Amino acid sequence: MRYLYLLPFLIISTALAKPCGLQGTIEERIKDCNQTKGNFVLVAATEKGVEFYKDTKSKLIWGSRVPTDFNHYGSQKACDDEVSGYEILGSLKWRLPSIREYETAAANGMKEALPSMNHWFWSSTPVKRKRKYRRRAVPASVYLWDGSEEKTDVGDLKDGASVRCVAKDA
Repeated sequence: MRYLYLLPFLIISTALAKPCGLQGTIEERIKDCNQTKGNFVLVAATEKGVEFYKDTKSKLIWGSRVPTDFNHYGSQKACDDEVSGYEILGSLKWRLPSIREYETAAANGMKEALPSMNHWFWSSTPVKRKRKYRRRAVPASVYLWDGSEEKTDVGDLKDGASVRCVAKDA
């Protein structure tokens, strides 16, 4: 009887863990999952908990956070290669989102809709800085997205951060 309060939590978590959208077109997958969170609709969810959401305003499909942190070179490769769990939407071309795409998704309610947003994420947007001296190169850096604060920052390419890949709905 004292564990009765856990029953609703178990029912909800079991319902959310149910795989859906594993076959068909993007629109057929969305109908199969039948879950909307603001401007984001669930496209597919695997048994391992990998989820894909479509931003209905920008038409971008956002993948789950890749469970391993990478430096920037590794993050680009992670989206280019077959990311574990992303193969169910194998026809899509995955890539790192730009900082503008993060900002647009944040305005569309990304933080409330997508799981695992409390991390720093790599973007594909380089930081452009003017060089003071022609011979001396400025250390390369790119913009990072702070998912919990919904703001941008600058990161060195050697830093470690999370990866979330996007694809354009054809």
